[in-house]
Amino acid sequence: MADKLTDEQVAHLLTVLRSDSSLDTKVQLVTAIKSSIKQHNVPEACLPHLFDGLRAASSSPHAALVNAGFTALNHLLTRLSRQDPKLLSREAARTLPLIIEKLGDPKDKYRSLAAGSLNTLYPVAPADVERFVRASALTGKNPRAKEAGMHWLLTTHQERGLPFRGYVPLLMELLEDADGMVRDTAKMTVIELFKTAPNTAKSDLKRQLKNFKVRPAIEQAIVKALDPPGARPETPSDGLASQSCPPAPPQLSQSSHSRPHLAASLPSQGGDRPVTPVPDAQAESVDPQYVNTNRELDDIFKDMAWYFEGRESEENWMKREQSINTLRKLNAGNAATDFQDVFVAGLRSLLDGIIKAVTSLRTSLSKEGCGLVQELAASLGPAMDPMVELLMQTLVKLSAGTKKISSQMANVTVQRIISRVTYNQRLMHHIWSASQDKNVQPRTYATDWLKIVLRKEAGHKSHVEHTGGVDLMEKIIRKGLGDANPGVRERTRSAYWSFWGVWPARADAHYPSSFGYMSQMTNIGPRR
Repeated sequence: MADKLTDEQVAHLLTVLRSDSSLDTKVQLVTAIKSSIKQHNVPEACLPHLFDGLRAASSSPHAALVNAGFTALNHLLTRLSRQDPKLLSREAARTLPLIIEKLGDPKDKYRSLAAGSLNTLYPVAPADVERFVRASALTGKNPRAKEAGMHWLLTTHQERGLPFRGYVPLLMELLEDADGMVRDTAKMTVIELFKTAPNTAKSDLKRQLKNFKVRPAIEQAIVKALDPPGARPETPSDGLASQSCPPAPPQLSQSSHSRPHLAASLPSQGGDRPVTPVPDAQAESVDPQYVNTNRELDDIFKDMAWYFEGRESEENWMKREQSINTLRKLNAGNAATDFQDVFVAGLRSLLDGIIKAVTSLRTSLSKEGCGLVQELAASLGPAMDPMVELLMQTLVKLSAGTKKISSQMANVTVQRIISRVTYNQRLMHHIWSASQDKNVQPRTYATDWLKIVLRKEAGHKSHVEHTGGVDLMEKIIRKGLGDANPGVRERTRSAYWSFWGVWPARADAHYPSSFGYMSQMTNIGPRR
């Protein structure tokens, strides 16, 4: 068993380390002192010289002496933390530079010992430890020291509650470090630190990522990792019939309502022929973007508002497209569910800009605008009601345009709106207006829009009747059945039978005049 340290031993240590004694002699002496430290308390009077000797051994160019010296120093720190922490705090400032240096050592053993030494010193000298980690480890030139410093920061925060706010600017710089491993460690550290942080801190982090111009791939990875749990899936952008509308009312049996059959006499290009698919009319899906506070969401709207001022130009159209895409991402994230009031208010304030995007002559921008409106209708439903009037005016007009893809996008968007928002008489007036348009596209679309209303409101007949909706439906059908375009007529016949399934008596009353030009046909029946 080793003897307790004496002043003579410590003085002899310094003398030997400074002399030309052999390496083995120095290593043996340091090892003997280490054994004494492990087994006995250290006399207070020995401490200054003992620390000097072990720091000198740890800085030696000889690996064997470094190993003996630094392990002995680590044991001394542990011993003093138990013996009298006040004694340890006196030597912290002079010992920390060596420990920080060892954080960047090529050998794992020394890096591990250095990290352990930091943990030992932190409870007794927290200010000194943090100062050296900030000023030396995280901002130095050694990549290993940077990584070890970030690991220490994360561990100390998790185990001892170390506040990390003051480290955020340093972490932002480390996210752009020249060393790839440092960048990866910084990304992991930021994610772990902010995982349990309050929403205000997460919002501030997003601003910091922007302010420090962190490369987009790293920024997106961090934001995605901090997304709220249980996020809803993306808004579907296709398939209206089965998802947007309630099922059609059941057709009345032939036995209860005997009607002549029309099938044999209809032209081959009937109202139920397949519609030409329009895949290009759909905007591409987007990844969700999440926000953490009302203020963060409000700031996003404020930042993009000025892009929509004035006319569209070469300077602003790209920013407009990016802004609309951001709104789609927010809608696919949690803005429409967790912050709906602020989200809807922001959309209403930006409605003029959204309409400018929808009506843009640039197809990509128009497609983004229409895609946004479709997805908003699906996610907001009746909450979108205050915006419907202006949107319907815009989209019905767009559907009459000569640009085919714009017309198709407008049609799909109107279908989405009608199927999701609250029914009112103004919707029927817009459909009636489309059915009278001089261009054939809106007249064709109007019958499909009418069928959506019929399917959706089949269970709310009295509301439609009391607001004059049925009268408008009859006018639309009567107008369509007498249209000069055969395609419109065929589509309207299909709408007629949908109308008949809900209001058979009203449909029967108009049958003779509506089908006057087909009076010679003897077989008339619902088009399935």
